[in-house]
Amino acid sequence: MSAMRFGGMVVLAGSVLLSACVPNGVYVDPFNPWGTPTYPPATPVPVTYVDVFKYQGSRQCEGGGTPLAEMQRQLQAGGAIVTSSSCGMDGRMYPAFCGGADGKLNIFTISSNSMNAALAQGFTPLTNLPEAQKTSCYNAPASTGTSTSTSTTYPYTGGNNSSYYSYQ
Repeated sequence: MSAMRFGGMVVLAGSVLLSACVPNGVYVDPFNPWGTPTYPPATPVPVTYVDVFKYQGSRQCEGGGTPLAEMQRQLQAGGAIVTSSSCGMDGRMYPAFCGGADGKLNIFTISSNSMNAALAQGFTPLTNLPEAQKTSCYNAPASTGTSTSTSTTYPYTGGNNSSYYSYQ
């Protein structure tokens, strides 16, 4: 065997043996191969947000249900990160009778990492209700004193219902 072939095989065997010394996943700087190993910079994971909802449980003529703030506390106690909350309607039509469902929702915007915690507590992604709309939680009129409208809003005082009726 010639010296040239023998030298080539020694270099090849040496590189194979030395490559086994590098731990998996470690980035070795080619300008400092025997220095302290460094890891490649981590790429940040973008934070995404999703809307989830749960029915308030209120009924026509009776009101009731779980208030938005209380449901938010329950969701956060389960480990979800809530960034915003609002009330809503499911967009469905309901027959008008006392004790019937009214379609009121509590809607929360959470980080996508919190989705499993929300699902475990009975929340549903808002994308499952495409006709749902976010609404104001309080339908009371703003008293600015500059309104020239002839419409007057009166609160309905029966039971725990917080709905309002407008008369012209």
